[in-house]
Amino acid sequence: MSLPFERMRLLRARSGLSMRAFAALLGSPLDTRYAYYEERRFTGLLPIDAARRIAAALHPYGVEAREVLALAGLSDDEAAADIAVQAPTVQYLRLDVAFPSEEALTRMFETMLEDEVPAEHRDALARTLARRLPSALQRATTSPPVPVRAHWPAPGEDAASPARRRGPRRPGSHI
Repeated sequence: MSLPFERMRLLRARSGLSMRAFAALLGSPLDTRYAYYEERRFTGLLPIDAARRIAAALHPYGVEAREVLALAGLSDDEAAADIAVQAPTVQYLRLDVAFPSEEALTRMFETMLEDEVPAEHRDALARTLARRLPSALQRATTSPPVPVRAHWPAPGEDAASPARRRGPRRPGSHI
């Protein structure tokens, strides 16, 4: 019987993903929690929450959830029951959408922007949004998903700048 870290590494390798790519798929940097599960010092049971996340991420790549849940110490029957409980209740499907006229979309956007944008800018912005919405949605359906930042600044909160803030230079000090 192979060790837990070897079985975890084998399951991930069967997906065809590198360790770095799989850690990114889980939403964690490689140097954090996931890498530990493939290191020699990982000899215990996989925490059940981690096993569920890993199983869900590996499922689209042909790895059965029961194999991952076995690393958490669940028997086949327990894994089957856990999978049934964790089954998603949402289904996604792609639909073709017919938009109303550009004038109707403009009125809709004007109403939506009424409390947000001053009147002198609202009409032009509403017309621009109405004109661009159909083509923007078309492009969005054919492009890959955009990664989401873990933390968005709250309204009114400035995003942290990676640049250091310095005071003004003294005249003649830049030579």
